[in-house]
Amino acid sequence: MFSKIGLAIGSFFVPLLLALSSIASAAPHAVISPKEFWAGSIPQGKTVTHDFIIKNTGDKPLILNIGHT
Repeated sequence: MFSKIGLAIGSFFVPLLLALSSIASAAPHAVISPKEFWAGSIPQGKTVTHDFIIKNTGDKPLILNIGHT
């Protein structure tokens, strides 16, 4: 049987942990299609381009920082 103190502590921490777990799960999630692209042999000096689709399936904004290639 739970004591009154144990019940009071549990009734405080359980909702707190549930709230924190829902905050921790809120995040962006990038899904990239296709995952791979094989360009084959590329002669020196030629430029090859390919489009990738990036979709955010998460529940927070997805921020892409484009760097050097």
